[in-house]
Amino acid sequence: MQTDLVKAALMAAWVVAVGALGYLTGTTSFAGWTLLAVVSLVPPVLMVRLWSPPAPTMSEAIREVIR
Repeated sequence: MQTDLVKAALMAAWVVAVGALGYLTGTTSFAGWTLLAVVSLVPPVLMVRLWSPPAPTMSEAIREVIR
């Protein structure tokens, strides 16, 4: 489904952006990288849990009933 691809792309872009931010700011400590890992992983996990798939359209519902 199209929304699955959009979710995956957004999650990957977020994780890469936060990682790049950590690299560009010169984060060197273990605690700093741990904080960046938490910041980069919490929003995607929440997005997966809270972003529900769209409701089926009328034609999809009719096709499902006919099957």
